[in-house]
Amino acid sequence: MPRTNWDKNQESEFKEVIKKFFDDKIDSALKKSDNPLKIGDDLATILKNSDEDVVKIITPRAVKKWASPQTLPKWEEILGDPRMLLELRVIGRSIANTMRPLAGNNFALWIAKILNTYFLQKKIPLEAITSGKIKRELGQKLKTKKGKRGVRDYRPDIDIILVRTDKGNKPMAIISAKTTLAERIMQTITWSRYLKIKVLLVTAWETFESGTNRERAQELDGVYVCNKDVKEYGKIKIFSKITKNLERFCR
Repeated sequence: MPRTNWDKNQESEFKEVIKKFFDDKIDSALKKSDNPLKIGDDLATILKNSDEDVVKIITPRAVKKWASPQTLPKWEEILGDPRMLLELRVIGRSIANTMRPLAGNNFALWIAKILNTYFLQKKIPLEAITSGKIKRELGQKLKTKKGKRGVRDYRPDIDIILVRTDKGNKPMAIISAKTTLAERIMQTITWSRYLKIKVLLVTAWETFESGTNRERAQELDGVYVCNKDVKEYGKIKIFSKITKNLERFCR
């Protein structure tokens, strides 16, 4: 979508306004207490209470930056109504919160379908399973208990299980399928350190330009990226190269 209603000068002004807003908020809070660390204890509340004012600053910018010239007048009518402005924030948050799990869940299903199509084509005795009895039983089997005060059950992040169809659906590997990694890579690595089963990671947008994640990923049995811009390194490969790992499970 062309950005016809927003230029670099406006973006610079917006950043200055936002910076001043948050600077003023923290300065005001610090003036009300002799102990600045106590203000730190309450930052979550300060941020929450700033939400409505921040919406009034960032929403007009978003509309002017992304709305087409044809729809801009209608959006400006909405921005002129404080009630609709706040409702737009809630609606936008709801859409974002709904999109994230939908994308994540369907990404795992896509990966499983691609793998199963490949297995059928090549007559490979493997199947990618995303639900059902085998997945439930494996999750229960791999469950561990942690906690010093209160013991809690923890289960590995199993999105897909690869099973040998010629050996009674014996589980051969776990695949953690994530659209984006964020902090999830450490969760997957933590599980891989003590599970006897192989653990693979498949991700969508991570290109592994970060040296930290590039090195961390080497602890896994394989990392495959559904992105042609991936910086291949060690065990980090583009997705189509997963075939070499799959062949090992059939020996």
